[in-house]
Amino acid sequence: GWFDGNPTHLHPLSPKKRGEKMLALMGGRETVLREAGKALETGEFQWCLELCDVLLDFQEADQEICRLKAAALRKQAENETSANGRHYYLTCAKELERGDGSGTV
Repeated sequence: GWFDGNPTHLHPLSPKKRGEKMLALMGGRETVLREAGKALETGEFQWCLELCDVLLDFQEADQEICRLKAAALRKQAENETSANGRHYYLTCAKELERGDGSGTV
């Protein structure tokens, strides 16, 4: 079901509000973007994706962030053993690169 047992998840903040608060706590957009880029460079692709999502929750459709997330998705696809998972990573990357997605696909 939808509920994972954590009471915090009963009434969560909106993604935009959560993103705003997380970015402030993390030192702002540029700091998080820089760290996401470092994560991509060092092979921490999942961490890069998670940081990009924090950024995109606050600032949807930012092309710089979408390109970074797409690159991390492509790298994740290289290591994915599931055909379905690999296809999904690549499809989402293509959507971000074309501008068809919001970045939170």
